Amino acid sequence: MKKLLFILLLTFLSGSVKSQSYQTKEVIGKAESYLKLAVGDELFKYFELDPNSDYEYKTRLGRKNWRSINRGSKTKGDFVNGKNIRFILKHPEFPHPTTVTVPLTSDLSLESKINLERIPDFLMEGRESDWLGVEQIDSIINKQNLKVAKEKPRRYLEYDVKEKKYYWAVVNTLKEEKCSSDVEILNINPKSGEILKHTEETLFVLHCY
Repeated sequence: MKKLLFILLLTFLSGSVKSQSYQTKEVIGKAESYLKLAVGDELFKYFELDPNSDYEYKTRLGRKNWRSINRGSKTKGDFVNGKNIRFILKHPEFPHPTTVTVPLTSDLSLESKINLERIPDFLMEGRESDWLGVEQIDSIINKQNLKVAKEKPRRYLEYDVKEKKYYWAVVNTLKEEKCSSDVEILNINPKSGEILKHTEETLFVLHCY
């Protein structure tokens, strides 16, 4: 019986030694260093940690949970990964907050290449913006003779994941009901101002009763 208890105690101590926790500032610092290498010192200055970033850890009972990286000075339990360590790009030449994830492994190595697809080329290359200004985009919209609606058309920047390109999406709501809306949609190339799409569609609200 004593031998069994000794083995169990040894197993527990061995597991405790193997478990890994870090100072949260160490985790954040590692992620920042990888991001800086990927985007360069100049562009890195415009990134800030996403306050909703978290990491996965394992408890002594083997259960896995998630915890905010900003909560506490030290990570909790056995650090499993930091796949949700994210940074937000806020650049004056690109006033559309973009999130970049820096995925970390249990030993704080970089799990995979950082995806920088959503950062415009002119920022990555450190040159002036070659995008049309918001005023120019609005001017293009006004020239399309959109149908008269009760409210002003909504304009926002969208990213086409398949094409890996940005475009301005303009939605002009013509008629709105409980479960559907008749809209006029306009998509515009942010660089050339080319009209990529101009159609009328009916949008339906999912699970509407």
